[in-house]
Amino acid sequence: MTYASFWKRFGAYMIDGIILVIPSLILSKSLPYFGLSTGLGFVLSFLYRPFFESSSLAGTPGKALIGIAVVNESGDAITFKQACIRFFCSYLSGLLLCIGYFIQPFTAKRQTLHDMISETLVIERASSPDINYFKVWKEKFSEVVNKL
Repeated sequence: MTYASFWKRFGAYMIDGIILVIPSLILSKSLPYFGLSTGLGFVLSFLYRPFFESSSLAGTPGKALIGIAVVNESGDAITFKQACIRFFCSYLSGLLLCIGYFIQPFTAKRQTLHDMISETLVIERASSPDINYFKVWKEKFSEVVNKL
């Protein structure tokens, strides 16, 4: 396995940010209350990252376009539970001047703090440009809802 570099991960994060900024702007303009629009932005991010990362895509559209994927320690797809832990712990990585993110180049498996806590790795994988991202997300969403 080849572990993803800091810059590839950062590039994927920026692509995902661009994808999420459009619905976030619509929410913030249509909802005048900061707390409500911020909460809905958090929900939108939750519906995006864990569902994609635990899907057959093994990453968000940004990660897929850059050619990286989130896997468990044995190289298999992560569970929805791991994806949720990774998502919530990413906020922990951002606390204290983003040190949880900046440790990534200095760890043996190039893991961030939230990768270590959720026992995940981000590896390089060939990108596939002909993916229907909405279909992948919809299948994973249906799978999770049906388990409830």
